[in-house]
Amino acid sequence: MTKGHINELLQALAPTDEDKEIMLHRIQAHSASANASIPRRERRTPSRRLKPALWAAALAVVLTTTAFAAAYKGLDEAFVKFLNPVNHEQNEYLSNGAYSADKQVTGKRGTVTIKQVIGDSNLTYILLDFAAPEGTVLNAARYRFEYGGIDSDQSFQSVGFRLLDDGRPEDNRISLVMSVMTEESVAGQKVRLTLKDLQAAPPYPGIFETIIPDTWETDLQLNFKEYSSAYPVRQSLKLFGYAAVLQSVSVSPISITLKLESDFLKEINEAAGRMKEVGPNEYLDPYPVTIRYRDGTSETTRLFNGLHLSKNLDREMLMIKTFDKVINDKEIDSIEFFGREIPISTM
Repeated sequence: MTKGHINELLQALAPTDEDKEIMLHRIQAHSASANASIPRRERRTPSRRLKPALWAAALAVVLTTTAFAAAYKGLDEAFVKFLNPVNHEQNEYLSNGAYSADKQVTGKRGTVTIKQVIGDSNLTYILLDFAAPEGTVLNAARYRFEYGGIDSDQSFQSVGFRLLDDGRPEDNRISLVMSVMTEESVAGQKVRLTLKDLQAAPPYPGIFETIIPDTWETDLQLNFKEYSSAYPVRQSLKLFGYAAVLQSVSVSPISITLKLESDFLKEINEAAGRMKEVGPNEYLDPYPVTIRYRDGTSETTRLFNGLHLSKNLDREMLMIKTFDKVINDKEIDSIEFFGREIPISTM
């Protein structure tokens, strides 16, 4: 195989400039290693053609590097619509962290395609396609799996599903985003993904009913690049008059996570009371967070979206705040929580 053949292959695979630089360094390193193993009298000058075996080795490096790059290349269009990045730079940033799984699991009554995974320190999004048998029409207002989960090293997880508009309401396919909230990051872990019984429902408050009973299971590598930036805080504050310590804040485009400690978690939860419903499946957030941006604007989590986990025995409280669309985390100046303002450095 000649150098021209490899150039044609590179053009067909269309790596980025950064990918090409990584490839070049790896090929040079491999070439240096191979050359070092050849007796000095048998070595040739760099201007002469490399031996076929060395070009084959170089090609193997190229293919491995390009396959690796392809796993992180580009954000799926469905994810772009779901996340709605604020600008091109954020779209690129999210794309660089997304991992393309491209796995299919076929059951007796349908096929699940796991397309892409993104995530941060506490939230993982898994993009799924589901195809029912031909002739089945999937046009309900809401869909979910009765059970969905990952077998990770986390002792707790909160799972939800959101139906995406794929523009084809009368066919046998749907797209879903599966959200998995955990106490710590699951990035890099190999997990067992299990989905059981596809359910459908009319608009809220309609009841979910199983329409396709089946089970889909597969091993899944969560090789996404974590988006979060963690900020240690360790500042005292009061929640509804009770003392607590805000230990840390983690910020990413897809969520904000707060970790607190208090000897009064039971009292704090009782003071917060039951969440007040203000609309169809909409509840006021009893623990609102305000995001202040560098341009002077701000937004507050008026409605509850995410997770509130209180572990009374451990004196720990975890709050994960999610949003209808991604936030411009690179422009955050500070986070305000119960009167305490935490500066955020995003340089």
